[in-house]
Amino acid sequence: AQAPANVVVHHPSWKAGVPRDSGSGWDFDDIRDHYLARLYSVDPVELRSIDHDRYLELSRSVTGEVMAEVFGEWRRAASSCAGGLVLWLRDLVPGAGWGVLDHRGEPKVAFHHLRRALAPIAVWTTDEGLGGVAVHVANDHPQPLSARLRVALYRDSEQQVGEAHEPLELAGHDAHDSNVETLLGRFVDAAWTYRFGPPAQDLIVASIEREGDGGPQLLAQSVRFPSERPATVEPLGRMGLEARAHQLPDGTVRLIVRSRRLAYGVRVHAPGFAPADDAFAIEPGATRGVMLRPRTPDARFAGGALTALNLRGRATIASEDA
Repeated sequence: AQAPANVVVHHPSWKAGVPRDSGSGWDFDDIRDHYLARLYSVDPVELRSIDHDRYLELSRSVTGEVMAEVFGEWRRAASSCAGGLVLWLRDLVPGAGWGVLDHRGEPKVAFHHLRRALAPIAVWTTDEGLGGVAVHVANDHPQPLSARLRVALYRDSEQQVGEAHEPLELAGHDAHDSNVETLLGRFVDAAWTYRFGPPAQDLIVASIEREGDGGPQLLAQSVRFPSERPATVEPLGRMGLEARAHQLPDGTVRLIVRSRRLAYGVRVHAPGFAPADDAFAIEPGATRGVMLRPRTPDARFAGGALTALNLRGRATIASEDA
């Protein structure tokens, strides 16, 4: 029987919708919990018991992050990987299904991670161990790409400790590989593999930018955490996350998001509107634009909020039309 949409994950009705291999003693909730413990350094059972909502938010995120890593490995030019599987598009019932859309047809967090990883213009990084952190760029458009690759390193999720730029001239259906330390021109133990001491940086941001009328235009971006993902939540005043919205004549809403410190796993909550991007990161001190599409022709923007995996509470979206 189909489980209610608001059922908790430890309820038998939820488990009825979770895929499993025939005859196995585990299901795909258990697989996700394995990666949840590895990536976020939490005890899934304890977290689910004492903070169910945070368990759900981290679980949604970890699925997408693992998928992005798999397809990043497959997509890089020198990879020997023959591919990765997305088993189906949409879940049939509520649960830890294989779809990137839920049972209602709404995009999951994993959908947005996968969309960025497989975008026609994409940038991503891989941990090469003693070889440091490699940066990969792909241009799957038939037209050439003229842009620049920017790599920035941060400590304490705010203090920039390194930055480098490299011009990009990619032909159609072309790819490019770089190395963080080659770009910087010095050794920084980017992957924190040698571990001569504490990590010199806890955040690496790789961006593809192109000059526009109002300054650099962000085409693609990815983040990597050499040591661990942000383990604590911060108050809004410390993070400095804020957003302003403006509804355009065609009904869409242009959302401008800023953050003083790293905002990680940012979700957009705007009743009546669907974000073009979600579960993204905001680089420290940076601004990011997100378009919101009305779910119905007569939808009017009446406010909303942002959440983030490392934010305590919510940030209210201010409207420029108010």
